[in-house]
This record gives sequence, C-alpha cells and structure tokens, in this order.
Amino acid sequence: MKHDTFAFAELAHQAAKETWDYLIIGAGTAGLTAAIFAVKRGAKVLLVDAANDIGGTLHLSAGQLSGAGTHTQAKKGIVDSPKQHFDDIMRLSNGKADPSLAKLVADNAGDTINWLLEGGLTPLADHPIASEGNSAAYSVARYLWDKEQGRAILRILRREVAPFIEQKKVSLLLNTRISLLSTDAHGATIGAQAQVGNKYISFSAKRTILSSGGYAMNPALFERLIKRPAYAATAYPFSRGDGLNLATATGAVLRGGDLHRPGSGSILTSNQFPAKVYARFNTDPHQRKPWEIWVNDTAKRFVREDAPNILERQQALLEEPSLRYRIVFDQGILDASPLGISGWTKAKMLAHFGNHEMFSVANSIASLATKIGVDADTLQSTVVTYNAAVQSGFDPLGRLHLPLKIDTPPYFAITHIGHSATSSIGLCVDNKLRVLKADGTVIANLFAAGEILGSGVNVGNGFVPGMMLTPALTFGRLLGQDRLA
Repeated sequence: MKHDTFAFAELAHQAAKETWDYLIIGAGTAGLTAAIFAVKRGAKVLLVDAANDIGGTLHLSAGQLSGAGTHTQAKKGIVDSPKQHFDDIMRLSNGKADPSLAKLVADNAGDTINWLLEGGLTPLADHPIASEGNSAAYSVARYLWDKEQGRAILRILRREVAPFIEQKKVSLLLNTRISLLSTDAHGATIGAQAQVGNKYISFSAKRTILSSGGYAMNPALFERLIKRPAYAATAYPFSRGDGLNLATATGAVLRGGDLHRPGSGSILTSNQFPAKVYARFNTDPHQRKPWEIWVNDTAKRFVREDAPNILERQQALLEEPSLRYRIVFDQGILDASPLGISGWTKAKMLAHFGNHEMFSVANSIASLATKIGVDADTLQSTVVTYNAAVQSGFDPLGRLHLPLKIDTPPYFAITHIGHSATSSIGLCVDNKLRVLKADGTVIANLFAAGEILGSGVNVGNGFVPGMMLTPALTFGRLLGQDRLA
C-alpha cells in the first residue's frame, strides 16, 4: 500500500474536492480499525499517514491483548467478566488509569479480540495467561498474543481494509503530514490541511479522528513534556507527537505528565542521546536476585535492589533527576553470581569494560568513582555501609538478599539509564473519546484514539498486561461503529 509520486498528488487533489464522513489522521492500530468499521456502516473515509505504509507501531509491537469473554477463554472454560477486567485494570494501574476509559475498554475488549480471532489471530498454545512472569498479574487468565506478535494483527487489518481501498470507499494518503486542523468560526473542527509538494491542500470532514501515535521519537517535544531527555530512540520512527501539536494548537489539553514510566533502565550504545538500546542487565529479582548494588549520581544507593514490587524500583528511579544509575560489583561477585546479562558469556562481559562507554572498571573504589563521574568519598562510604549490612544481615534499605561483600578488586560499574518507548502524556478526552479543552468543554467533531491519548490513561504508572493495543483497537472500533454518539 504505497503511492508513486504522480498518483499520490492526483489522489490528494481529488480528496480535497470531497467532504468526508471521517478524516482519520494516522493509519496505525486505532486509525485502521476506525476506518474499517466506519466503512462497514457506509461512511466515506479519508485515511492519512505521514509514513509510506500503514500499520504504525504494529510493525514493532509484541501484539499483546487482554479482554474478558473471549473465544480463547471459552475454549479453556475460563470464567471472566468485564467487571473483573475493569477491577484488575484499576488495581494494576495503581488506581491511576482513567476509570471511565478503563470501563469502556473492559466492556468492549472481548468483542474486539473475538473479531481478531475470527479474522485469523492465533494465540500461543498456552494462552490466555494471567501474566508474563511479571509481578503484575490478572486475577484470571485473559492475556494473549500471536507468535507473529503485532504483525499478526497488522496482517488482519491489511486484509480487512484492502478491498475498501480498492473500491475507493477508503481514500488512503501516505507520505502526508498534516500541518494544521481546520476550524470554523465556533472552534469546531471541519477538517485539516497538509502540504503536498509545494502546495497546501485542505481536506473537509464531518468528523476528524486523531490516531497518529505518541511522541517518543521527537526528542525536543519529549524533553519539553517529560522534563527529562529522550535517552533512547527505540519507538516507531513516526511517533513524533504531530497529533498532540495539532490538537493543542486548537485548544486541546494534555494529561499524564506524572505517569511517565522509565522502567528499570537499559545499557545504551553511548552517552550521545538519543541512543539505541545495547543490552539490559537483569534487574528483576523474580528472575535473578541482585548481587550488585545500584548507586545514583550522588554515589548513594537509592532503592532496595531486591524490592519484589516493580513499581517500587521504577518509582525510585523516576525520582532520580537523570534517570541514571550504576550497577556496582567486584571480581568476587562476578565469579560467584549468575551472569547479569542474558545470552552473554563472562568473557564477552569482561571485554566490554574499558571498551564501551557504559562499562567501567578500576582497581579501587576511588578510581571507579572517578571513571563513572561520582564523588569518591561518598561511593567508598556507600560500599562500606553495604558491606556492613552483608556482615550483619541487616540492610538499612530493607534488602534481604545480601550474598557477598564488595571488597575484591577489580571493581566494576555498568551504567543503566531509564527510558521509555511509549508516551505517557496524551490528549484529554471524555468517555465518548471527544477531545477536550482545559475548561472541560468539547472541541466539536474532534476525536482521538490510540497512544495519542497517552499510555498513562490505560496503565497509570504500573503495568497492565495488554492495555496498550487493546484500547487502541477497541476505541478505533467504537469510533468507526459510531457507538459513542
């Protein structure tokens, strides 16, 4: 589904002559689904995307879904309900998911997943499950995905939308970046404008849906919104925040700034940001208990490294101004502990120290401190205090796993930096997915679905399995079906 230049320009100019029932900006998870269901009930749809192909984040997504009342649950005799799903969403999001939207998802997610199952989605044999080895788990098994992950969902959406494009019931414009939303004298959205070649073309529509994704690949916008650098470039390349800029220019308000989730960090390729993820040290105590200590930019430990609740560890990192910490250990720990980086050998790890920006080694704690840019006296004190905890069996931070002192040179440090491929901040909408202004009033004819709503609206500051894709698909379906009017 790609355009040649001449055909695209002709198609764009033709689209500008029509008045569309729906203008959908973003042909990803939510946008494709909205287009499919809108056309099924006879609507005329103009579908626009800045990329050269449809699919958005489905090209990269793990494809994880969750819903109550699915065919997969029924085959295994699993009893579930939307109410249970809603309760789990609110519990796992630490009460921070938007309850009205959580209910909207929970009430309709089962039907969304069943539609995909009937379209050929094939969950893994043991699915659904309650969790994926994470401390966050559903009360019943409702979490599933196909072995082909997000690509399996995209394959279904491609097949569904293709005949509508061929029949010209959907007009698809790729490589088209919307520059502004058009409004009437009363502030109602009446379409949008895009630059095509050296000309600006206006598209008219009765309803406009913003489904253009997040902002994780726009470093400047990311830092402005989150107040932290965009350390890692790991998201979909077109997650540039265009939809947020378009909507806020017409008075829309954002929310979710307090719900950024940096995870437990990664080893990045370099200190030149944004960088790529190079590797990850296993920081999950359910998989590998920590032998090392974690120190922040002040050379102090900042969290109980073996805290069983992932939220406690993530929130502690979120309080660090740089979202950065060093995993510190010695030769004795390296020799005795399970290796911290999955798939690596001890020789491979040793080869990185002194040869990679994120791996440091020294023959003394003071020298190590200099190499990682922290105060030597403070780091020495931190290590001495930790060693005393190992000796006594009592750690001031409450850590229980205290296997070895850090006292055998050489000493090592691996830098981990917190980052996120998702966008916690998004547009504020009501329970009909209408975009809202700061005073709570609706921007007429403007709707939003998908990650442009912000990940925090669905998962709070926690981890809620399957609650990124499922809301995008479900909200797109409901908007296309006009079920929210």
